[in-house]
Amino acid sequence: MNEIRFTISEIPQNDHDALIQHLKNSIRDYNPRLQVRISVSEPFLWLNTKKGHFKLYYSKCRFIETDNRSLIFHCENNILRKTGKISALLEQLPDNLFFRCNNSYIVNLNHINSIIPEGDRYSILLRSGEKIPLSRSHHQDCLAALNILNES
Repeated sequence: MNEIRFTISEIPQNDHDALIQHLKNSIRDYNPRLQVRISVSEPFLWLNTKKGHFKLYYSKCRFIETDNRSLIFHCENNILRKTGKISALLEQLPDNLFFRCNNSYIVNLNHINSIIPEGDRYSILLRSGEKIPLSRSHHQDCLAALNILNES
């Protein structure tokens, strides 16, 4: 039996179902005996570091920090480091998943457990127990981003 496989990545979640159905219909119209298997891969970003090329799966990345000219990716199983600017990286990441909480940090909204006031400042407490500073100027935007994430 003929078989065609597709892997779909980096497509907004709300478009996945419509795209999959369109692909199935298009292929079945062409050859009704053709079996279609479509797997949806987890969205990721390729990272080119000094130690090699790595897939940065969005769901596995808790937060990203900058240290001078280095970007440090804190992921579930490892920490990756590469040179670059945090502003350029932020343009590559989906804004519905990642939020720049201050000048030095980008946080994955799905990993936030709570936002805690600490005097006249705020911190983000991640599910992993790690704390990330949240600037006062980004506090309301962070709450809005979390509300949008929870609604979708």
